Amino acid sequence: MSDSTVFVYTMNQYGKVGAWSRYVYPFQLEYFTQLGNDLYGRAGNTVYRFDANSVYDNEVSGTGDPFAGIIWWPWLDFGAPGTTKQMVGFDLTGTGQVNVQFGFNQRDITAFTQSWTVDADTLPDGVLPMPLAAPTISVKLTFSGGQQWEWQAFNAYFQDFRITS
Repeated sequence: MSDSTVFVYTMNQYGKVGAWSRYVYPFQLEYFTQLGNDLYGRAGNTVYRFDANSVYDNEVSGTGDPFAGIIWWPWLDFGAPGTTKQMVGFDLTGTGQVNVQFGFNQRDITAFTQSWTVDADTLPDGVLPMPLAAPTISVKLTFSGGQQWEWQAFNAYFQDFRITS
């Protein structure tokens, strides 16, 4: 049996801003249908109901397999392309617990800082220090499974090293 990858485009009704999400299922989804506000998918002889409020896969009586939520921005310039930038810190706005990592070598997509867990709303604590210098930086937020979570904003703070700055 093979996996299914599903891409979903969601548009925000307030700002008319859209975003793509990718969902990877450990089974081959063959069909989708909607009944009222419920979405159903079929894999073989099994029919799944997708529930936005569930924090588990294969949930039965409130228990199941927790799944992580990942937000990953690959290789952002954060200013002039090709110049080294010094990130001094960041803050987040959201809900839940999140593991934060930063990529620093776009030639090696496995080169990330160690992951550490923070509350997804760091604004009350001020800027979290994160000294990192690179021409491009990748930001990866991993929300632990088994929890309701929401991401609203990520702010990065930089010291510009350009001679003309």
